[in-house]
This record gives sequence, structure tokens and C-alpha cells, in this order.
Amino acid sequence: MIQTLRCTAFALLFGCTAMLAGMPSEAAAQGTIAQREACEGDAFKFCSEFIPFVHAIENCLSRNLKRLTPACQIQMRGGTPVSQRRR
Repeated sequence: MIQTLRCTAFALLFGCTAMLAGMPSEAAAQGTIAQREACEGDAFKFCSEFIPFVHAIENCLSRNLKRLTPACQIQMRGGTPVSQRRR
């Protein structure tokens, strides 16, 4: 049961993130493997009270960007490390 809830929450969490990144809608429903792997722990640590509300989770992760793991920060910024982005 907990595993099912966890999978559902992350499918919702990364659905919107993936859509914003321009992914096709079917793939967007669950986000990318990289997004799930990078941000799962941070989403539960900082934003668990917002599950299953996708927009609220995304907003929460964005508000906590500096506290997120480096891998999740990269995913929240569109998958590009800060040093490689144009400023």
C-alpha cells in the first residue's frame, strides 16, 4: 500500500515538471527516471504534506531549491547544471 502511494505521488509530482520541459504527455505522466531518482527523497523530506497535489509539490521544491540535493536542483533547473547554463 505504501509503495503504491509512493509511486502515485511521484507520478503526479513529475508529471507537471515533465510537461513544463516539453515532454510528450504520456511520458510526462511519470516524469523521467532521472527526475524521480534525483528528487524522490527531497519531495518526501520537504514537501510530503502537499502530496498528491502536483503544483503544490513543485512550488514547495522550488521554494526549497537551495536545500535540495544537488541532483534534484539540477532536475528542477531543467536538467542542466548551473555551470553549463547560459547566464
